[in-house]
Amino acid sequence: MTDKPLAEKAATWERPLDAERDHRSPAVNPPAEPELADDDLLIERKDLGEESATFVAKGDPIPTELRELPRRAARPAPRKR
Repeated sequence: MTDKPLAEKAATWERPLDAERDHRSPAVNPPAEPELADDDLLIERKDLGEESATFVAKGDPIPTELRELPRRAARPAPRKR
């Protein structure tokens, strides 16, 4: 029937994607490239308590909802002798 991406398809009808109605569809809004942690990180979480933080291991994706929060290294840099 059509070559456009479909939101729904049945035997006798098709519904094309609608940007407003299907805004969560990956075909309308492809997922952004995940930001990966360069080192082990602690992301400060004041919403969970005064001294709370979320640990993100090196190479793991940083959750989208935490990307704007302050970060610090999970381990101090090794001392040089």
